[in-house]
Amino acid sequence: MKLLTIKQAAEALAVSVSTIRTLVTAGELAFIQKGTGAERRHMAFDPADIEDYVRRKKTRMVPAQADSVSHPGRPSSFLAQRAARLAAKAAKKAGR
Repeated sequence: MKLLTIKQAAEALAVSVSTIRTLVTAGELAFIQKGTGAERRHMAFDPADIEDYVRRKKTRMVPAQADSVSHPGRPSSFLAQRAARLAAKAAKKAGR
């Protein structure tokens, strides 16, 4: 098993080295401590841990049609909602 350096882990995730350190501090990303550094930990990363992090952070966007199904009668897009609000406001104003 070949371990990745902090720079290689950052490249694999397309983030900066400081972001990797932040993820480690937050407990989001596991690491292996190398050596006996007193001021800064020398970290190594298992490629499987990098893959696990990516797998946990994957997200899928919900299609716009699903929103109209969960809220029947309500427009699904922002522009449709805005148009409906403006139409209601105009109707209210005309009814005065």
